Amino acid sequence: MNYLIALSCLLCVAYILFIWLFSYFFDGKFARIPERAIVSLPVIFFLSLIGYAISFQIKDIEVGNRVMHGFGGGFLAFLVCFLAVSDSKLKIDRVRFFIFAFLLVTAMGVANEIAECVLQQYGTLASATSVTDTWYDLISNTIGALLAAIVFLPLIKTQHRNIDFIEK
Repeated sequence: MNYLIALSCLLCVAYILFIWLFSYFFDGKFARIPERAIVSLPVIFFLSLIGYAISFQIKDIEVGNRVMHGFGGGFLAFLVCFLAVSDSKLKIDRVRFFIFAFLLVTAMGVANEIAECVLQQYGTLASATSVTDTWYDLISNTIGALLAAIVFLPLIKTQHRNIDFIEK
């Protein structure tokens, strides 16, 4: 359970880091932490706890684990990306947001699986019964991220930029 609380806190830290990362990557400067963070941070934290609670209520442990990684991993991590962009009022087109957010969510899922591996090998965490579980976790993260993209991409405020081409 301590590991899950730590993940919830790390999602909140990721929100702050993603505000800076998205703004620097797409605007070339670091955005200030918006006042909306006062609302978004508790929402992120409590949604993650709710996701864990729901997954623990599922009698089949494997299905519960899929729900935990699908919602608590992919969906919620994509929501963190969306809130970081939305709260900072960054205007980027949906395709670039999707690609960048999806890469970040995937990286977070891989980092989580590496952390689970290390904690299981050298600590007291018992998370995976086989290597196949790791693959199912990553697939669940991916499905959760794709579902979140379907929900949140239409809400991204886009900015159309004029593209200057180099003339030969």
